[in-house]
Amino acid sequence: MPILNLKKIKSAKELEAIARHDLEGKTLQQIMASITATDSSTRVSTKAGVGYVIEEGYFGIGKNNTASPDIEHLGVELKTSPLKMGKDGKLRVKEPLSLNIINYSEEYKNKSIKQSSLYRKNKKILFVWYIHNTESLRSEYVVKYVFLWDMDEKVINELNEDYQLILEYIRKGKAHQIHQYQHKNLTLCPKHGGTFRDPKDKKSKTKQPFSNSPAEIRAFRLKNSYMNEVIRRYLVKEKSSDLNNFIKSKSWIK
Repeated sequence: MPILNLKKIKSAKELEAIARHDLEGKTLQQIMASITATDSSTRVSTKAGVGYVIEEGYFGIGKNNTASPDIEHLGVELKTSPLKMGKDGKLRVKEPLSLNIINYSEEYKNKSIKQSSLYRKNKKILFVWYIHNTESLRSEYVVKYVFLWDMDEKVINELNEDYQLILEYIRKGKAHQIHQYQHKNLTLCPKHGGTFRDPKDKKSKTKQPFSNSPAEIRAFRLKNSYMNEVIRRYLVKEKSSDLNNFIKSKSWIK
């Protein structure tokens, strides 16, 4: 399996089909073996994080903080995310999905999500979901699902209330008072290596408009319950036989 030549891929659907064929059902060790068989000089190994092996080793995409999607010519952002098995024997999302960092001084100018940095960066995401298992070696983690997700009108409607509330707080000079419990699906999460409550710490703080109080450096985040629903919708369309093995949907998501 070579590192993908992304420039030769002409559409997001083509990318999805190739990645699904190459990755689904494979362990990290199998993926790594295919990479090294093609490129013996690669520095990527299964000792690295799963995301690094797949994103750097397979897709050839390094870490970046650009405002554009990872695969810009296809308009596709790439996310490698973990699933876990619950005590009920059902799979579910292991952790919330962190997206791009919010710029308070620019974001408040938007009227809709379609004008936002969130939409520009993440309107189309290729998910690579793997099963995180504390009882096995990292090299034995298995890629479970690979699929494209679109931030279509239905998704925008589901996220818009939360997005508008975030904008409202910024416009009132209260960006430093935004809390995750205020939101249903879309929220913000810390994105720094500091301690925001420490007044001397600068790594955690940034400017906000309409207030002299510093705001915490944060990124957009989709909550676990919403991401579980994203996967369930995919299963309904593509793999209905897996539905009984996945956590049930939250009734408030329509």
